Amino acid sequence: MPIPSLPPQDDDFPATTSGGGGNDRLHRWVDILAALLSRRRPVSFIDLAYDVPEYRRQQEAIDALPEAEAKRTHESLKRAFERDKDELRSLGIPIEVTAGYDEQGESTSLYQLRQTDFYLPYLSVVAPSGTRATPRRVAAEGYRALSRLSLEPDELAAVVHAAASIRSLGDTVLRADVESALRKLAVDLPLDQVGESPDVPRVISERVQPDAKIFAVLSKALQQRKSVSFTYHSMNADRTATRQVDPYGLFFTSGHWYLAGRDGEQNALRNFRLLRMMDAAPLNSRQATPDFEIPVAFSLREHARARHAWELGDDAALDVLVAFDGESGQTVAAAALGQPVDDAPRERRFMVRRPDAFARWILSFAGEARIVSPASLAQQVASVAAAARARYDADVIEGNTAPSAKTPVPAVRRKPWEASSAAAKLKRLLLVMPQIADGEEHSLIEVAARIGCSVDTLTDDLHSLAPRTDVPGGFIDKVSISITASTVSAESQHLRRPMRLTMSELCALDLGLAVLRTHRPPDEHRVLDSARRRLREVIVALRDDLIPDALYNVSLGEMGSIAALAEVRDAIRHRRKIRIGYRKSGSALTDERVVCPCALLMSHGMLYLVAHCDRSAAMRIFRMDRVADVVPLDENFTPAGYDLGEVARDGRVFMGGDHDTMLVRYSPKIARWIAERERRAVADDGSLVLDHPLADVEWAVRHVLQYGPDAEVLSPPSLRARLRQTLDAMLV
Repeated sequence: MPIPSLPPQDDDFPATTSGGGGNDRLHRWVDILAALLSRRRPVSFIDLAYDVPEYRRQQEAIDALPEAEAKRTHESLKRAFERDKDELRSLGIPIEVTAGYDEQGESTSLYQLRQTDFYLPYLSVVAPSGTRATPRRVAAEGYRALSRLSLEPDELAAVVHAAASIRSLGDTVLRADVESALRKLAVDLPLDQVGESPDVPRVISERVQPDAKIFAVLSKALQQRKSVSFTYHSMNADRTATRQVDPYGLFFTSGHWYLAGRDGEQNALRNFRLLRMMDAAPLNSRQATPDFEIPVAFSLREHARARHAWELGDDAALDVLVAFDGESGQTVAAAALGQPVDDAPRERRFMVRRPDAFARWILSFAGEARIVSPASLAQQVASVAAAARARYDADVIEGNTAPSAKTPVPAVRRKPWEASSAAAKLKRLLLVMPQIADGEEHSLIEVAARIGCSVDTLTDDLHSLAPRTDVPGGFIDKVSISITASTVSAESQHLRRPMRLTMSELCALDLGLAVLRTHRPPDEHRVLDSARRRLREVIVALRDDLIPDALYNVSLGEMGSIAALAEVRDAIRHRRKIRIGYRKSGSALTDERVVCPCALLMSHGMLYLVAHCDRSAAMRIFRMDRVADVVPLDENFTPAGYDLGEVARDGRVFMGGDHDTMLVRYSPKIARWIAERERRAVADDGSLVLDHPLADVEWAVRHVLQYGPDAEVLSPPSLRARLRQTLDAMLV
């Protein structure tokens, strides 16, 4: 078969003519894996080529060419293989490359894929009696040398609960990674026997999530240390522009995902909200070479730590003393922030980088917090309060007071996001093959359910691999698949064990363990850390690869007393009533309640307890940072029926019911941030008018005061009067 010559600058080998179309690459990858796994020693490309049908056909044609043309065309074919090899390595497949000699004695690269590095070890769980579950072993050469690894029951439970915590973060790619990891582990381990843990907080994220494709691009760029470009809308500047960034990590806080990285234009570390990104892509596609190195001093965990607005920025920190004089729930909770001051139990010390934001935060306490020093910041708080008070000089509000119209919420996908690239198909096939490579027929519906994809996606993947019209004569296919309308079967000596966990799967589960660690007491950290070490033993990694400390991180904000939280978690697990001391937002008294704790919810940096209150005879929500005491009672309960989706809707935690409504106008200075959060459109003048359920007057006062003069209550008149009274008292 004649092969056209290539121009010198072109590294692409000519497209095949086998009719495989877009499936050619998937065929090659599976054939390369089978060829490498069948070898016990490193092999040169020329030897490997004859075990890969597409390469073999091309190489046989090259052998018939004149020597000079054959050499040049062979080098093009070799470059095509190198790209295939790099793609497979980027998927976590540990193909080793060493220097050696071919059969002619010439120096060349040698390639090897060790079965013990590629396949998942045999996993088992150690029972309390000391016995170990025996995993099903593959009775074939190449699988007997796989190592064995045992997990403790509490380590297994930690991994399963870590996966559950990741599912609630709202990102499709992370969810796919943890579910892929669990399906690999489930081949040996009894994951179905680990029940869901009701005490794992459900993270309530925004209903509108970042594009899964953007998250996937950024995740891959992080693993490969590749610079990226994307179109970004800056809320500060209110403009859209292209950014070029070296990504340092992805983190989740206050219901949103952010990218931390060095902005090339500003040459500074910046955070970018993924929801404001479009068209993310790597700046170059050379996978083998990292574009940058993350500074040694950078810690994603520290960087991602939840911070107040006044803690952010590059300005020098201002030393501020604050006295908390009130006893309301919000004030008492805030008085636990900052650093204690000797001989002044009601004062706290704060390091402030943005005095304007701190002044508004102090204002939100409605007079229960005051600046002790410096005097200049105390005067700034008074100035903001005076500007806010001026908003309420008139009793009659003129102009349009109608709430702004809601912008349409993007349609919810009817099918879960599934990557459709050749790489994604290969990942799914590596999950499928251990289940069907026994020559028996298997139900397509059951196989699809076990690997977590639709039947259409599964059949599309299988059909991509099944037709083999390009196999040279006399070649025995190492992987063959047969598909009927309802069944599938396969025959292969290879790929009969799952592949080890990939780096992205490990990092996703690692993030889940970090989530658990944030709300569990120190005596439970040992199991979580041990589970993390176990996971690293089943990771696919090249021998010279460094497993990153963190690609992702999550900060769940303020949760109050860890000791109180531990008691609540234990009561939720054992369905036991508790007595709590609770301080409402506007109350100076600690109110005792007997409750049946049902669930924990995390929203915008706050942890909430959903519980049935005996006194109210109804479901109630309690902020955990306002829970003063927790006393377990010797009384169990049956969980009451309630809809968690109604409690946590539109990214908020709110118990429904009949309430009054307050109407608030936000100035153009801050309206676009509020509009993004509430999915509303600003008015022509840039302002925004919103209605809020008025279930708690104290909350309403504090909510408006935090924005100073940039938020004004339009109605009801009684709330306007209350704000006038509060601000007058603060200005005395």
